[in-house]
Amino acid sequence: MRISILLNMLFLASVISLQAQHLNESQQIRLMNDLIKAYSPEGQQIVTSLSKLPRKFKINQATITTGGITKPERWLSGKTAEDIRSSLSTVIHESSHSFTSYYGYQMLTQNPPEDYQFEDDYSAFLISAENIILVKHTEVFNSNELKKDIPKDLRTFRYSPYISPKSNLGSQKQGIYGLLDEFNAYYQGNLMSYNLYPIYQKLATENPNIYQEYIQNMSSDRLAFYEFKYFMLAYLRRAKTEYPAIYRAFLDNTPLREAYKQIHNGYQELLNAHDNRLSELMETLNSQGIESYLEDEYFYVENRGVGMNTGEILVLKTELLKPEYISLHNEFLIN
Repeated sequence: MRISILLNMLFLASVISLQAQHLNESQQIRLMNDLIKAYSPEGQQIVTSLSKLPRKFKINQATITTGGITKPERWLSGKTAEDIRSSLSTVIHESSHSFTSYYGYQMLTQNPPEDYQFEDDYSAFLISAENIILVKHTEVFNSNELKKDIPKDLRTFRYSPYISPKSNLGSQKQGIYGLLDEFNAYYQGNLMSYNLYPIYQKLATENPNIYQEYIQNMSSDRLAFYEFKYFMLAYLRRAKTEYPAIYRAFLDNTPLREAYKQIHNGYQELLNAHDNRLSELMETLNSQGIESYLEDEYFYVENRGVGMNTGEILVLKTELLKPEYISLHNEFLIN
């Protein structure tokens, strides 16, 4: 245990020493991998698994050949340690999409269903490093149809491009399965940002305003929880009223409902933990004579504020408290 703590302290010290340096490409990739390994077991499982996947899979008598998987470092932006940290949410988000799309073939190769057909679609939802749920797709309708149902005052930041205009995005073409993929990708990216908090604590001993970088990285993906929960429940509402056979198939798809429940509950718990952390952070900073407060959708440290998206979140929270959405959510959950 002491060795583990010492290694973690040394790693933190090395990260901090790189703070203001411009890193070359190999240094950027090394720092990215070191941070993911040290702070995100889920992210580590995603990137490691993707790096080991073959291009061809044999499932019963079918051979599946996939395209190349985008390397995680493709999603890095900037050249400083601060830039790399801030990119990690995107790195894990986008890598999660690749995992969801491709890792299912590996699972099917290891345990092929007798009724597998070449045209079948599957998603592999990584919930945690030890928990991956394989979901077979059923018939869907295009999520772009939700533009008929979502009023203008509920068309928040991610309404475009995930719902409209019509495109080839998975969140539209794959219906509920594509929306759940986005929901999980934002969850995994947000979890990565949350787990980096010890670095910010260390950096804040010299610059307390560094907490605003952490809060900024968390706030955007925090809004995504409410957006995609709303999109998915709006999708289920339209399915139930306009496509009853499709809706029935969703209810019969136990892995789909289990994945929805676990991603939803994990994301909700993460946001609750983040809210508690912010309250504790404000109390700690103020006790140190560093003014910190929430006001008009902004979190302030020493009179510098960062947006929290509380206005849009409140709009969606209010909508989701309507009985029809509560009923749809409860009906879809696996008890």
